[in-house]
Amino acid sequence: MKILQDKATNVWRSERDPKRNPERTPGPIDIQRYDVQLEPVGIKTFFQLPVALEKKDLVAGQVDVAIFGAATAALPHSAGNMWAPAEIRYTRDWGAYGDPKFPLSWIEYETLLNPFENLTAVDYGDVGLNPYNQVHTLEEIRRVTREVASTGAIPFAVGGDHSVPNATYRGIVDVYGKKKVGFVHFDVHLDRGTGKFGAFYHSGSYMNMAVDEGLLDGKHVVQFGMGSPAFGEDLYDEILEEGGKVYHLHEIRRDGVDAIFAKMYEDLKDVELVYVSFDIDVFDMSYAPGTGSSEPTGMTPNELFPHLRKFAATKTIVGLDLVEFNPFYDNKGQQTARLCRRVMLQFLTGISMKKKGMDPNYINPRVSGKP
Repeated sequence: MKILQDKATNVWRSERDPKRNPERTPGPIDIQRYDVQLEPVGIKTFFQLPVALEKKDLVAGQVDVAIFGAATAALPHSAGNMWAPAEIRYTRDWGAYGDPKFPLSWIEYETLLNPFENLTAVDYGDVGLNPYNQVHTLEEIRRVTREVASTGAIPFAVGGDHSVPNATYRGIVDVYGKKKVGFVHFDVHLDRGTGKFGAFYHSGSYMNMAVDEGLLDGKHVVQFGMGSPAFGEDLYDEILEEGGKVYHLHEIRRDGVDAIFAKMYEDLKDVELVYVSFDIDVFDMSYAPGTGSSEPTGMTPNELFPHLRKFAATKTIVGLDLVEFNPFYDNKGQQTARLCRRVMLQFLTGISMKKKGMDPNYINPRVSGKP
């Protein structure tokens, strides 16, 4: 069949001319009306943060973290993932946003820290979506990731399916260089293998393609949480041959989460810059029903949350993604959407702690039971 293109091919990524906006001083824009707002009110952004529209807003605001939506759906069961960024912004939850001193403002529950007290974070909007061409969408996600990272801010992409790091990790490499950034992967699936029905840039190709292309050093790949029956021994052998590490649920259950994270720090001792790809289906499906690839085996939030925070407070994270949340599979209580938001809060708290120079093991004495 002939591949035809019409004149509207790129209209989806033609950015709006900023000259059409009112004149303003560059920097993040707080679009909320009140100093402190409870969940049901306000214009919805991630954590009701200020928005940034252009690269110069990130620079002027000295932004630490730019959160943006990366709506993709590379496989049939992940079509609803396109709606994940919007759903997480609108997720029902208790509490408020605003002045950290306000009693109901969001704080991380073990440290009692509000990450936004010292962390300058913004909602950087959504990357354009071409629903008919996955590669074009990934090209645009890579561009936006590169744009954010080039300012020194941390790009935090909210997917979308797990094809997202095909783009985001490449955008990070564009800024930090080849084989300079380790790859830490939380998932119940191994996500290996390239050509599926002739397609390459899908939710199981990003790591081995990055290694094959010389972007990622195979020995700087660490995978945590694998517990799916979908992958054979040959694929595990391939990772080991590259020098990577895979921590299966069996080993995690047997040795304990603390011991496995200790091994992960040892695995990454020679690499300081880290990219984290977090698939929400690393959690047991009883905690995360809203994903197209859920498994009846997986982690619990209580097991994983403290370690996500500590990891972000220990290593230098230069990019993150949160992927595979599918709102169409979630329940009416938005259980998975709320879990996604709490995962984000853990990472943001850890990044905030690292910026403050805090002990990564810090727990507030009131919480730990110490006088």
